[in-house]
Parts: sequence; structure tokens; C-alpha cells
Amino acid sequence: MAGNPHPHFFEGRLLQPRLVAELLTAVQLIVGSRFFTPPNSVARAIALADPVVTCGGQVLRFEGFSSCCSAYIRVDLLPASYDGEVVGKGTTNVDFNAPMRAALARLRDADGLQLAVGRDAVQLRSAGAEVVERKVALPTRWLRGMVEVQSYQASMQPCFSATAVEALRLLRSLPKASTRRTPLWIARMGGGLAASTRQTPGAVRLTETARLRVLGLLLPRAKGLQVHADAQQQACTWVLDFGSARLSLVLSSEVWRGFSGEGQALTALMQASTGNAAELACVRASLNWQAAIDAAALAAGCNSSVDRVTDALRVLGASGLVGFDVSEGAYFHRVLPFDLSLMEDLHPRLAEARQLLEEGAVTLVSAQPLAATIASGGVWHRVWEVDEQLHCTCPWFARHQGQRGPCKHVLAASALRTLDH
Repeated sequence: MAGNPHPHFFEGRLLQPRLVAELLTAVQLIVGSRFFTPPNSVARAIALADPVVTCGGQVLRFEGFSSCCSAYIRVDLLPASYDGEVVGKGTTNVDFNAPMRAALARLRDADGLQLAVGRDAVQLRSAGAEVVERKVALPTRWLRGMVEVQSYQASMQPCFSATAVEALRLLRSLPKASTRRTPLWIARMGGGLAASTRQTPGAVRLTETARLRVLGLLLPRAKGLQVHADAQQQACTWVLDFGSARLSLVLSSEVWRGFSGEGQALTALMQASTGNAAELACVRASLNWQAAIDAAALAAGCNSSVDRVTDALRVLGASGLVGFDVSEGAYFHRVLPFDLSLMEDLHPRLAEARQLLEEGAVTLVSAQPLAATIASGGVWHRVWEVDEQLHCTCPWFARHQGQRGPCKHVLAASALRTLDH
């Protein structure tokens, strides 16, 4: 008769207790912060300090969002950071409340730190004291945000790197007042990092510099900083390297554009039902909590191409089954602790695009480049492709120019092209 499964998928001793405490405190600071309150909303204190914790591929990850969903943070504890007695595979989410925060604040290296992570709780033991945090329900906005941020990160490229001293000088030079209305451009200038109100080649766009303050607490311990951004400057990732651990902070281009409302993952979700189902199933079956998924190896195993496997991974990222690590330039497997069947229900544009297809409202004029007409709301809209960019005549596209994900007409036209070919 098989024995009972171990109650924890991670249980071990952290080798740098104070560093781990400071990293987890940074997670708590971000997920407990709100950097924007809509003007038509009543400002109120919202205490959401409930990170998602994943153990897989010998890496322990803590990730979460600010209350406004404009800042995403993830701490990766690498194998060199712990002496693990039990390492399994799994994901959970817990509330870092007052007792946990107090325990982290007073923790010292001499006290030692034992950490246990299970499906229903996270347990800290240090200097004879113990704190246990139980699993809690997470906001549905986080489900959308968690998949949106992976879509952005997968399209990012390295922009510049800096020493910890250079990064600290930059943070100290940034305006203390809100910079929501005036974006800054951060770049390497004159032997260091500097901020300017003018865009320069290789610069990274930044608004609301308050979101970066959490890095200032950690830079004295960091080995260096690497900054990544997507070509459209819709988001950026700031990565601190500690050797045995990493911290990634992803910021949306504007604080009022929280990741939960972007819709960048919609194309991948649409592809999940119109693409190659057998190929997608093969890639999904190959997931085994890898810390860095080798797309080439998956392609060989599925008798496919790297590009098609990458597309499948993008679909799985939009479905909450993989995350993206810009430091590795690769996806990692984890299963978000949500009811993932709710994903499509959270995206009305996706449902409306499916309805257009079911009603036969989409007429494909050309597949390459894409051209289509769509009957929607008593009006005929036109979708067309220029330099691999899709455009539409609808008010949504006119307002956002494709920067907040595709409109329902673009989604429907793209899906019909896939189905016809």
C-alpha cells in the first residue's frame, strides 16, 4: 500500500536567511501597494498580500501583483539559495499577513531559516519561532494579469545592464513626485544610467517612478541589474541578480493600464481553439515543472518546428500553464492556483469574436496579407494587414491602435485565416 504523499513540495534550510527575508518583503510591499486609483472610484485601502508560490525544476518562485495590477514582481530562489530536504512540484497561494511580515522584518542570518511550502500553507521557522500562512482565494483580476504579463515578457529583449552602484545612483536621482503624466526615458549615458524626458535610442520608457523604490532596498546586496523591454515600449522588466536568487519587477507603460485589462493574450487564447490541437496537446503533455523549457527539445519530441512549439507555449502561457523568465529567455512550467476554465469567460472580446465566427459574419478576402470584412452591430468593418501589423476600422482600434490587444474583429479574422489554412 502506497504511503501518504509528503505534505510539502518544498522543505529545506535557506542559506542566506536575511536576503530571502528582504526578497519576500519586497514581494509583500508590491502586492500590498496601489499605484493608481481610477478617478470614478472611491479610494480605499486594499490589502492584498497573497503571492503565488511555485516549486518546480529545483527553483522556488514567489510572484504577485500590486492592487492596481500595474506592477508584477517575482522572486526566484535558485538551487544555490537553499539546502532542500524535500523538493517536489506544485503551486499554491497564501496571504502574507501581519505575523509573516513581522517575522521577516526581525529575521537575521544568525537565526537561521527553515521554509516549508505545501499545497495549503507556507511555514517559516526561525530562532525557535514559527509562522504559518494558509491558502486564500485570489482576485480574479490576478488571473488575467498573470497571463497578460507572460505575453509581454515573451516579446521583450535586453536593453541595458548596470552595476548595483549605477542602478542605486539612478534611483536616487529620479523625481520623488509622481511622474504619471510625464514619461521618463532611462538609458546608459556618460558612463552611467540617466533619466531624460526625451526618447533616445535604446532607452526604456518609465512612468510613476514610485514603482521602482522597492529595488532601492535590495540594490546594496545585488550583483547587478538587467533591464528588458518590448519593441513597442508597452512594458519593461527590471531584474536584480543576487547570484543565488533573482528578483524581476515588470511595469506596465502606464499605471492606469494594469496588466489585467490589456488583452495581449487574446490572440493566443483564440489560437488554442483554431490551431493544431494535436501539437498543442503534445507540448502540454511534455510539461513537467521545468524551470526553463527547451523549445528545440520539445519540437524534436513533438516532430514539429521551434516556431510552432513557441506558438503552443504562448497559448499555454495565456492559459495559465507556463510563465516566462526573461533572464533565461525561456518559459517555465507552473499551474496557476485558479480555476483555469474561467479564463475565456474573463475576456468578453474573445467571446464576441467567437460569436462573429459562429454567425458567419466574417468574410475572408485575402489570407496573405490578411484582408477581411466583418458585419458587426449593423456596420461593416474592414481588417487588413500591413507589415505584419493588423488594422481595423472599428472605434476600438481607432482609440487604442492595437496597443491594448486585438479588437474582436481582428481576432475573428485571424482565426478564420487559421481555420481556412
